[in-house]
Amino acid sequence: MSRRRLALFRPMRDDTYVARFGWTRRDLFLLPFCLLFVAIGTTMAVTGEPVLGALGVLMGAAYVVLWTTAFLSRRVALAVTVEGITLGLIPPWPASRIALVPWSDVEAVVLWRQAAGYASVRYIGVQRRAGAPPLPGSARSPMLRRINKTLVPAHLPTALVADSRPVSFWRLNKARLVAAINQFAPHVPVVDET
Repeated sequence: MSRRRLALFRPMRDDTYVARFGWTRRDLFLLPFCLLFVAIGTTMAVTGEPVLGALGVLMGAAYVVLWTTAFLSRRVALAVTVEGITLGLIPPWPASRIALVPWSDVEAVVLWRQAAGYASVRYIGVQRRAGAPPLPGSARSPMLRRINKTLVPAHLPTALVADSRPVSFWRLNKARLVAAINQFAPHVPVVDET
């Protein structure tokens, strides 16, 4: 069989990058601790500490329910395609809040971290052109902006922070992200502030 004919049977290269909500190593590490919270909270509630016990059960159960919902949904968390960048939101937020940012609106993609006590949360944000319409699911309320001022690095623009999504309950493959952006929009830089 000729090389040309063999090429017809090979799958075509697809530079689209899609990350879906699901489990990560960190989540698998945290899951047993959440179940432990539920068990200890239940024990405390039964043995005379109902308020603290209920708090422990709620904290542990909330994480388990959120993790399970994210895992079962397999909803798109991030997609880099020929049309632009899709920013998803973790269930139970409705799918109507998923945002597609066309390449014509994207000035840069920024990876950054938000301090959270001894740990930190990674984010991916899209810096958009001035005057671009608000994205569905963006954190633009005055209360969230006040909270962000205390937790987010001061040099990050407010609009970028509003148009960011946490890298939680999904895995970000930076090499594939950069490759897809270079394929579809080579003029868009990827800024890594992590």
